[in-house]
Amino acid sequence: MITERRRTIAVDFDGVIADYDGWQGSGVLGKPRGDVLQVLSILRREGWKIVVHTTRSVENIASYLHKEQVPFDEVNVNSDYVNDGRKPVATVYWDDRALRYSGDALHDLSAIRNFLTWSGRP
Repeated sequence: MITERRRTIAVDFDGVIADYDGWQGSGVLGKPRGDVLQVLSILRREGWKIVVHTTRSVENIASYLHKEQVPFDEVNVNSDYVNDGRKPVATVYWDDRALRYSGDALHDLSAIRNFLTWSGRP
């Protein structure tokens, strides 16, 4: 029997959920982005599962996520879908360092070489 999969967003912590100005240590966490928290709240009401996807440890950000009332279900894992890798399974990945594959890698080459985050960081 095939069941319908729950829509899941894997959202990056640094640069999306929290402001990020480069690595300053594990204890330095940026201010939460209000627009992102608003969208995550909307997605939660729509039934989406929210997975925080980050290079930081769960222990490093768990209290922040609760204190700042960030809607989320899990960090760095999607227990609804067992897989062999470290990347959590998601419908969509929301990341400030993402570049969408166009279907033509040579076409994407220039965008890769010249990539900047939304805030202008390389």
